[in-house]
Amino acid sequence: MNIKIPRTDLNQGSQRANSVSDKSRVDSTQNQSTSDVSGDTITFTNTAAEMLKLEDSLANLPDIDNSRVAAIKASIADGSYQVDPEKIVDSLLNIEKDLH
Repeated sequence: MNIKIPRTDLNQGSQRANSVSDKSRVDSTQNQSTSDVSGDTITFTNTAAEMLKLEDSLANLPDIDNSRVAAIKASIADGSYQVDPEKIVDSLLNIEKDLH
């Protein structure tokens, strides 16, 4: 399968023509057997291309904000950490509402 990100300097018709010619070039240079190549071509819109870039950027962010964890640990240790039960309930209700 050949996945292409659209170029902004091309119109729709020439994008399709390039997809076909690029597919031929890719098929001839792949080391896979021809039975593995389906001949399908996917062309992403500019929005989809931007989403792919964003996804790559997010993948590079750490899962845990260590400085925030350290600040919360310190506030728990010194007794200054406060829980706001109303905020927790509101957040849970919003999550529940979003699920329906």
